[in-house]
Amino acid sequence: MKRWLLAFVLIFTLALSAPAMALDWHTANQATVAWDAVTTLGDGTPIPAGSTIEYTVYLANSITDPDKANPSEIATVAATEYTITLNTEGSFYVGLQSIRLVDSVEVSASTIIWSDDPAVVQGGATFGIRYFLSPAAPSGLRPQ
Repeated sequence: MKRWLLAFVLIFTLALSAPAMALDWHTANQATVAWDAVTTLGDGTPIPAGSTIEYTVYLANSITDPDKANPSEIATVAATEYTITLNTEGSFYVGLQSIRLVDSVEVSASTIIWSDDPAVVQGGATFGIRYFLSPAAPSGLRPQ
């Protein structure tokens, strides 16, 4: 009996000491995301003169596309932040891809990184964005 109790206490203690890996859901119809500017190529060398970097922002529905196989392209921007406006109810992961342009022509692109990957988000703090439609307003207001 004591061995079972000791095993239970040990497992419980280890479980409590494990870091929480929960996704932080931001509920709103708009959310601004930001990222660090890309200043190097994939091999670590500086971006050559004549090249510019743009960023493509994506959304993937966490329920209908959890593997992010069919993400929706939201925008391509030169800035290092973007405000996403949701008009469809759901929970979404945010994706980001850097695009290299030479003479304003796309020549290569990075892989897409996703907001649910602790290896690519700031401080390992994974997140998603979700939006819920408001219910209809009540009617028939009257004194009782």
